[in-house]
Amino acid sequence: MYNSKVGLIGLGQWGKNIYRNLEKFNVIEKVYDNNFENLLKNVTNRTKVAKNPNELILSADIDSIFIASPASTHKDYIARSLLNNKNVFVEKPLTLSLDDSYEIKKIANQVNKFVFVGHLLQYHNAFVELKNNIQSGRIGELQIIKANRLNFGAIRDKESVLYDLTSHDISMILSITKKLPKKVETNAVFKYSKKIADCVNIVLYFDKDIIAIINSNWVSPYKEHRFSVLGSNGSLIFDDVKDWPEKLIYNPSLIDEGNKITYLPEVAIPVKKHEPLKQEIEAFLKCTYYNEVPITDIQEALDVQIVLDMIEKKLKEKYF
Repeated sequence: MYNSKVGLIGLGQWGKNIYRNLEKFNVIEKVYDNNFENLLKNVTNRTKVAKNPNELILSADIDSIFIASPASTHKDYIARSLLNNKNVFVEKPLTLSLDDSYEIKKIANQVNKFVFVGHLLQYHNAFVELKNNIQSGRIGELQIIKANRLNFGAIRDKESVLYDLTSHDISMILSITKKLPKKVETNAVFKYSKKIADCVNIVLYFDKDIIAIINSNWVSPYKEHRFSVLGSNGSLIFDDVKDWPEKLIYNPSLIDEGNKITYLPEVAIPVKKHEPLKQEIEAFLKCTYYNEVPITDIQEALDVQIVLDMIEKKLKEKYF
């Protein structure tokens, strides 16, 4: 269906998943990874193996570049791809600094190409349905958003848990509030590095007394990916660890003005099963095919980066 010709930079754990989906859409032309043995092991068609990233970035036959390399390399790969007339899909985070992100936006506007950022959960059917329920008024006026993203995961040496995990939840929160926070509070734990946070606890304050609470932790002995929204008429809970029939729950229990709690039974909200990454990649291909602006475009990514920068400044004030 899609006539895109795509190059992929980065074939690590997540890059392999991207590659698998690009092959399904029959759009992948070339793949590069700095680990050549890993590249040869995972790309069976040798004509698609690139020995250096310039084979993708400078190719006149490739119109889009997917970037799944380490975050510290993003700025250079994005900028060079844009300047060589390519649309870009880049895994989160966009970059590791707000200044670099502003520069990327400037270049994208100059060359009239778009940057699509991999805020995956924007393309998850459970989160899409959660937003639909909020917009329909099912839980009344928005009050509190809570996001827990905990795992026993990879400990990185150039990006903290803030950029690795928290960016997902900030993206989801901003898609609901439609505004940037006016105030930030944060705490952190530096267990394995003096400068790279392993755990962060964040409170974002928005207009209309809306509060968002984020807990991100990559040294947790258990996995939790839960995103909940409390309103005046009940709550919605998106739990991505649960099986599909239980991923999205409506809890009508209430706390009234006198602080009395009324407990009511939870209700599962039907969500169509799918692979979010496949849906995300298809969204990118549709945007290139129809020349449409993506949901997770450069401005959405920049808003996330602004909030990350607000949090990082608070951490520096408090700990350094």
